[in-house]
This record gives sequence, C-alpha cells and structure tokens, in this order.
Amino acid sequence: MSPELVLLALRLALALVLYAFLATTLTFLWRDLKSAALATDVAPQAYLELLSQPALGQIFPLGNLNLFGRSGDNTIVLDEETVSSHHARLSYRGGQWLLEDLGSRNGTAVNELTLADPMVVTFGDEIRLGNVHLALKAGQPPIEASADREER
Repeated sequence: MSPELVLLALRLALALVLYAFLATTLTFLWRDLKSAALATDVAPQAYLELLSQPALGQIFPLGNLNLFGRSGDNTIVLDEETVSSHHARLSYRGGQWLLEDLGSRNGTAVNELTLADPMVVTFGDEIRLGNVHLALKAGQPPIEASADREER
C-alpha cells in the first residue's frame, strides 16, 4: 500500500470520527434546549377571584390549561345562565396567559374589550364570561378564601 493511500484512509477515518462527534454533540444540545423550553411553560401560581354574585369572592386556582363553562367536564364550572357549556379557555403558553373564546353565545371580554381572537391577559385584568366577572391574580389563593369556600 502506498503512503498516499494510508494517509487518505487516515484522513477519512478522522473526518468520520469528527462528524460523529459533532452529530452527537448537536443531538445533546437540541435535547437540552427542547427540555428547557418545555420546563419554562409551567404556569406560575395564579388564581381567579369571582367579582360577581352569587358566589362573590370565590377562588379558582389555575393550572396550565383551564376550561370555563357550565358543563361538568370543564376545569372551572360556572353555573350561570349567561355562560355557555364550553365558554372559554385560559392557558399558559410561551410564558404568558392566553384567553380565548370558544364560540360562546354571550361572549368573553378582558377589561371590557370583547375577544375576537386569543388575547394575552396579565395579573390584575378583569375577565368577563357572559355576566360573570373574574379577576386574574398572582400567587397562591388566600387561605381564608379557601376555608370560606369549604364551609359553604
């Protein structure tokens, strides 16, 4: 075998090892970035406080996905005739709360702005579903409010 062929074989082997190393490194980096992106979409502690009757002050803790309506399969059941059976969705995506109307009859609004498309909501915003008014608040639900609700 000539020295040129040996040198060429060594160069090809080294190139293959280098490309395998780069592919492995990029795969691990991609997995880390993907898992980091998923981890940041965990909803911060938040809750909704009912601002209207009949259960003024009632508290609803929030998760990443919250469905509102009269139907029992919703995350937050609102037994009020102006609320549709599947009225709205409040979800935490991309580091923000998004509220969207699910084709309700009486509409959904944020700070008196009627929703046509999904809208970003922030802490302190007032959400209206039909005639039900709620406020989005940060942190854990107050303990007194949870205790009051359990007594009812």
